Amino acid sequence: MPRKFFKRISPDSKKLSQYKSLSWLNSLMHDTQLWSFKRTSVAKGCAVGVFCCMIPMPLQMVLAASLALAWRANLSMSIGLVWISNPITMAPMLYANYKFGSWILQTPGLDVDFEWSRAWLFHQLHLLWKPLYTGSIVGGVILAVVAFYAVHFIWSWRVKRNWIKRKP
Repeated sequence: MPRKFFKRISPDSKKLSQYKSLSWLNSLMHDTQLWSFKRTSVAKGCAVGVFCCMIPMPLQMVLAASLALAWRANLSMSIGLVWISNPITMAPMLYANYKFGSWILQTPGLDVDFEWSRAWLFHQLHLLWKPLYTGSIVGGVILAVVAFYAVHFIWSWRVKRNWIKRKP
């Protein structure tokens, strides 16, 4: 069962409450939904993590943790799934989000000469930000809904399959 695996790799809330830097979160750390590996908590955590990984911003894990606290989702899943967007996957994700946002806004995609410089980024940012963030937010919402229902479906399927295996 995936529950055993996730419990084994997740941090313990009692250990986290011992860190002084996290002491301001002690009242929230004891909410059982944040650490529970029940189907709804994990599904919400997956949805939050997948949504946050699509948003191009620094400190995505802080956003994921905040949304997990607000929606009482599994904190470990929320923060862990943010790492889908890593240095290897970030460029294709940003390009796909930009293209998707351009399609939604019905704006032609810009054919720009890309270069790795801060000056180029700040010069082109005013042309790129609206389609990029539109595609990121809409795509993030779509993927979050898909992740939420996929976790529910897969979890139910596995439970039913295990019950069938138990019958003689």
